[in-house]
Amino acid sequence: MTFEPLTPERRRELTRQHLLEAAAIVFARDGFHGATLDAVASLAGFTKGAVYSNFKSKEDLFLALFEERIERQFALTAEVLESGPHERVDQFPRIRTLLHAMLLGDDSFQALYLEFVLYARRNPAARDRLIASERSERALIESLIEREHGSVGGDRPHPTRMLAEFSRAVFNGLAMTRLVDPEAVTEETIDTTLDMLYEAMGTRPPDDGSA
Repeated sequence: MTFEPLTPERRRELTRQHLLEAAAIVFARDGFHGATLDAVASLAGFTKGAVYSNFKSKEDLFLALFEERIERQFALTAEVLESGPHERVDQFPRIRTLLHAMLLGDDSFQALYLEFVLYARRNPAARDRLIASERSERALIESLIEREHGSVGGDRPHPTRMLAEFSRAVFNGLAMTRLVDPEAVTEETIDTTLDMLYEAMGTRPPDDGSA
């Protein structure tokens, strides 16, 4: 059993994580505009000063939450990709199941993200931070695509950066569509999109009826 002493650095890390968990609840409940740092502090059991000692503003707190969510999703995706054989017939069902869970589950964060995008269009500082976060997300996708090509080979008909941007745009678009018309985005929609993405990457999915 590993025991970590409660050093000042460890205490700050735990406080920050606790604030992020509280923020996730408050933002989902009240929306970006309705949420306040006072509400986050109250739910977390800290003072507002504790929030400001970890985050510069409500925008900073939201983007930290957004970035943590992206990193968690990609860590999970990387784990799924690396946890078994890389052959398409084995890998495709695992990726499909993961995307079903991500896109067909709770969409409250997607609605919150859309609210922040509209806010950032009118606030240059927030827009710059959002651009940086989205570029970081694209870089993570590029690294996953590069990792897959390194494992399974195959031709690359398109630049990795373009494939990463394409996959971001398509899956974000599906998530936005689902906010308005949930019935338009089904398991079949996701499977077809994943087929198209594999083909765009130059690695066709298995033709075994599983997709």
